[in-house]
Amino acid sequence: MNIISQNFKDVLKNKIKIIISSTLYKYVDVLVDNFSFSTGNNNNYFNFINLIDSSFRNYILSIISSTFEEVDLQLRNSLKRKDRYYINKTNVPRAITTIFGTVYFKRTLFKSKLSNKYVFLLDKYFNLPKYDHYDSIIKSIAINNTFNTSQAQAARDISSITNGLSFFIDKEKVFNIPRQSIYNWIKKWKVPNIVPKSVSTPETLFVMADEKYIGSQNTDKDIMIKCFVTFEDVHTVSKNRNMLTNRFVFSTCSKNPWKVFMDTIALRYDFTKIKNIALIGDGGNWIKSGISELRLNSCNLVKYYLCEFHFKQAIHNIIADEQKRNILIRIFNNYSKKQFINATNIILKYHQERTSTIKQKLDYIITNYSYIKNMLNFNIGSSMESHISHLIASFFASRPKGFSTKNIEKYLLLNDYKNNNINIFNLYLKTYNSKHSVKITEDEFDFTLSNSSDIDNIPILKFGHVIPEYKALRNICHN
Repeated sequence: MNIISQNFKDVLKNKIKIIISSTLYKYVDVLVDNFSFSTGNNNNYFNFINLIDSSFRNYILSIISSTFEEVDLQLRNSLKRKDRYYINKTNVPRAITTIFGTVYFKRTLFKSKLSNKYVFLLDKYFNLPKYDHYDSIIKSIAINNTFNTSQAQAARDISSITNGLSFFIDKEKVFNIPRQSIYNWIKKWKVPNIVPKSVSTPETLFVMADEKYIGSQNTDKDIMIKCFVTFEDVHTVSKNRNMLTNRFVFSTCSKNPWKVFMDTIALRYDFTKIKNIALIGDGGNWIKSGISELRLNSCNLVKYYLCEFHFKQAIHNIIADEQKRNILIRIFNNYSKKQFINATNIILKYHQERTSTIKQKLDYIITNYSYIKNMLNFNIGSSMESHISHLIASFFASRPKGFSTKNIEKYLLLNDYKNNNINIFNLYLKTYNSKHSVKITEDEFDFTLSNSSDIDNIPILKFGHVIPEYKALRNICHN
């Protein structure tokens, strides 16, 4: 329903101009009157900045509150409104926490003449969340920060934003957002399934796979996360630093990890154009099963490579002495399998107290002998251990906490979005009101929230004088 006519807008512009002007003058008086001009005071600079911070926030909150109430008044007086709604109750108070602080305002409750349903037209017009103390921007910042830190730290961060300098001055007086609220926001959000955009298909595709156990809240066993990382090449960024080309991250706790992974990666690449697929892992049977799973087309040649880290780790468990360890690696690289076994048996002879460990690691190396040889002759090493540490463990296992099996897939999905450079802040703002989880393409999601061409609809930005407050507000309208 659109009852905002052009005449409505013109009236609103004039009303808000008057409101903003008087409000600005009031806060300028507050700023100057409360500032000490005495010399030699070490707190002069801080007091000045603190006054600017509090005055600017109060000014913005006044603009929001006044605009809301003026829009509500215009809605109440609208002829189109009178045709469709009765006035049930006026001056119904509401408070919403924003990035500038808590805004208080009053609005009108209407009753539909057709359906007899009650509605706050102001809330509907601005799409304000029902029965909620926080606006969607606060929520989107908090959820975005959660996947870069934690829910507890994200709660502290967003509290500092909403309270300004007062958060650091006197924490007993500030309003802290509980981390449980962030948990509830994520739980309620129907996170969309973003279909990855198709990219240019290379002749060779690299796939790394590994698993990580994380704590569970509602089961006796830990949750096993299967993580996949695909890339097309490795390029040098700077000295001693390389980067994966077109890296794509996918993680799941599904019992059929390869199926859900292939359903996703097949949307990204055309497997009829891929000739070679290099699968890199630690030798686990579930990873080796990917040799057949990755062959979607007869032209796909899949070759398995054992991660070099696990090979060297096994050698280290056989013999800790660095010199002897290097000799054993050299024998593996340059001599036959039989000679490597003989060399290991000599070590076993002198370390019988570690018989079980040495035999176990020798069996591991012999079982994966050809896969290790493949990796040692490979010009691209494996970075899966560092990836599983940074992508999964850093968020899910770095602190003593557990995750519910009911919500873990949602957390994994959002963590993947972060790792794949999907803007979670934008994503939440676009989809937080969705009643069902929907599919959207990555190209469709790639949008700009603020459109600089539309800012002239805001009177203070179109007609305002070039003063600090004008500049600050105008900058907010741009990315």
